[in-house]
Amino acid sequence: MANFFSNTWLLWLLVAIAAMFYWRGLTSQYFSYVLHRYLLALGTLLVVSAIVFSLMEVLPGDCAEKYIAYKSTQGETITQADIDAERARMGLDKPLVIRWAKWVSNLALRGDLGFSCAKRQSVNLALGDRFWMSFWFCMAALFFSYLIAVPFGILSAFSINKSWLDKNPLNSKREKIINSIGLSFNKFLDLQLRLISYLGLALPNFLLALFIILLYVFAGEPAPTGLFSDEWRNVPWFGNSGFEFDKLWDFFGHIWLPIFVIGWSATALQLQTVRALVVDESNKLYVDAARARGVTGMALWGGYPVRHSISPLFNSVGFDFQRVFNDLPIVAVVIGLTDSAALLIEALAQTNDQELAAGILFLVALVVITMNFITDAVLAAVDPRVRISVLGS
Repeated sequence: MANFFSNTWLLWLLVAIAAMFYWRGLTSQYFSYVLHRYLLALGTLLVVSAIVFSLMEVLPGDCAEKYIAYKSTQGETITQADIDAERARMGLDKPLVIRWAKWVSNLALRGDLGFSCAKRQSVNLALGDRFWMSFWFCMAALFFSYLIAVPFGILSAFSINKSWLDKNPLNSKREKIINSIGLSFNKFLDLQLRLISYLGLALPNFLLALFIILLYVFAGEPAPTGLFSDEWRNVPWFGNSGFEFDKLWDFFGHIWLPIFVIGWSATALQLQTVRALVVDESNKLYVDAARARGVTGMALWGGYPVRHSISPLFNSVGFDFQRVFNDLPIVAVVIGLTDSAALLIEALAQTNDQELAAGILFLVALVVITMNFITDAVLAAVDPRVRISVLGS
């Protein structure tokens, strides 16, 4: 019995979460909504798994052919009968639907992502910590982009309809000079931000990475490629004297490059998005009504257009993660990383390892759908407009 539960732990975990939401949903309309979103997320993952598995099957070749090709390189004579026997042994002679159902059942029961033909081991072992490395790269890049884009996007929206000079006849000459300096500074900063955002949208990430690496080369400094320098790559984190803080500083000296590069275009896009959302909200009637009641300055902007512009931005975190991850593979190759994004490029372009590529793509979809589920649940809990629209109270 213990062995049965250990081999099906993931299924029971999913069922337990659904049962908890159902039990709470009997007395709470909110948890009934969360249960609905949870079941919808699981259904979406099922559809995504079918799409990803089918797309990987379109690629030429299969595990049997790769394994036989490997044996042929060892001097063995291979016939078509050997290939057919190997394909039957791996179950590749069965219809696509049956193989997909087996892949999904193994995935749903115990989180098994399949077998990597190129690595000659399970996809779980082949990935190891690489996917978590990619995950934290993307999360750090998103944090970097939001940290810059949200405040400066709001500032850009605040300055869009402002003039360079204060022409209010009610202000004194001194007040006009002081206000004009502030307005000119804001307008100039807005122009710089818009230029940076346009460059971020137009300049490919890998080209930015190459430019930074060339700057280091021309300066005669070692380029911050990979995760560590040669000096610290094989040094353990804990030595005879304790924790190696020098290795940590070396890690920080390299990790900033992929975070900055993949966060560059995300920051540019978020600047444009925040600016457009705040400008759109600031032109609505409820803002004019608040202004007519005497609400002005930061109280007006912070309490109305800015506050109501954050929800759509928060709800797009999952899609932003996917967008950042899409930029990561080619950047990982340029910088010399060995995370799951670089492994995806290897699986698709070099080794044609379908199950490894399918596993990575499914994990990305899992993160995106999970983030969307979490943001939907949180927004329904904290935003009155969402509560009214989805809960009816």
